[in-house]
Amino acid sequence: MSARAAGRTLFQAALLQSLILGHYEGSVEVKDLKGQGDFGIGTFDSLDGELVMCQGEVYQVNGKGEVKEADDRWKVPFADVFFFAADRTLPLKDISSLEELRQQADAFIKNWGPNYFYGIRVHGLFEKVYARSEKGQQKPYARLDEVMKKDQVEFHLEHTEGTLIGLYCPSFMGGLNMPGYHFHYLSDDRKSGGHVFDICLKEGKAEFCLLSDLKLKLPRSSNFGKIDFTEDLDKAVKEVEG
Repeated sequence: MSARAAGRTLFQAALLQSLILGHYEGSVEVKDLKGQGDFGIGTFDSLDGELVMCQGEVYQVNGKGEVKEADDRWKVPFADVFFFAADRTLPLKDISSLEELRQQADAFIKNWGPNYFYGIRVHGLFEKVYARSEKGQQKPYARLDEVMKKDQVEFHLEHTEGTLIGLYCPSFMGGLNMPGYHFHYLSDDRKSGGHVFDICLKEGKAEFCLLSDLKLKLPRSSNFGKIDFTEDLDKAVKEVEG
């Protein structure tokens, strides 16, 4: 299968909602993620930092802001990965915020239709990147919205060159993920990154990859099998994802 053909599938490990409810037990190994994509986002077992997959390599941005290449044996409780094949490119200049980037992406995606998934890769010169990671957790695990109140670590990165790895999910994914955009960042020198709250981009380009297929892998564990998903988690998702 060519990278372009494989690039039509979004592989998702578990649910964002299971992560919100404190299911941090890894179920997919990093080496297996690499078989499902070369770009993507997620987190690690015990919520030990942010996961960024870029050009086929998987990195951990830990609670100290350090970037480390992930071991193939590490496990992941939640991730979204895909093989990236650029369909269209959008030049970018003087983007003052993540919201402005979303607006430009919205206009671009509207031409294809918002009911597909889109992988988004933005490379450029960033004046500022406001990002976060989190400290690894110990059992019994608290919910993610509670963890972020005490163990979220924020970073204000300045004058870096790097890549935003993003995913757009359509509105019907509300029970499985977060509709809209989710971005992680990795600097070209592999020294900084994390989950992105805001940006200021001097110059760069955004590339879009339309993903029409979804492959969902649920953890095979009694803990996951007994999670109560009846609660409305929309508010908690928005609080956590920023």
